[in-house]
Amino acid sequence: MTATRRPIESFANIHAHGLPPSADTVLSISPGDAMAADGFYSAGIHPWDTPAPAERLMELERLAASDGRIVAVGECGLDKLRGAPLDEQERVFEAQIEIAERTGLPLIIHCVRALDRLLRLRRRHPSGRWILHGFRGGEASARQLLDAGIDLSFGLRYNEAAFDATPENRRFRESD
Repeated sequence: MTATRRPIESFANIHAHGLPPSADTVLSISPGDAMAADGFYSAGIHPWDTPAPAERLMELERLAASDGRIVAVGECGLDKLRGAPLDEQERVFEAQIEIAERTGLPLIIHCVRALDRLLRLRRRHPSGRWILHGFRGGEASARQLLDAGIDLSFGLRYNEAAFDATPENRRFRESD
């Protein structure tokens, strides 16, 4: 029996790695990773793990559609500093955006020095909840992302002005 899916805003920590399962934490995994019966997860193909074979994307969609322990798609996104070429990362990211759209799950996004591409993709996919994890940018970047419909998640280190500029209902916390 799988867990009943909960909304992402019901978790105190929406993005963690390597912690034990708990009722307040969403653990980030890759499709095919082991999951505890009492855990909650976001499943995705990290940009560092691209290229990704079609089978991994199919497994991700199967999990997202059928397993209540999966409460978000991701960590997925774009990283100019690491991983496959950006065009390949974007292809895999866009496939995950479409999975999130079909399943009605939010996206947990990793974005390093690719804000322009992220915002362009958001314009192409304006629906669904997108959450940029580990946001450390300034207030102007925060407002630009919020205006584009992208929520922000803040870890242990963050810009206080950006945190304060983010409405509570669009602000998440994480331990990563």
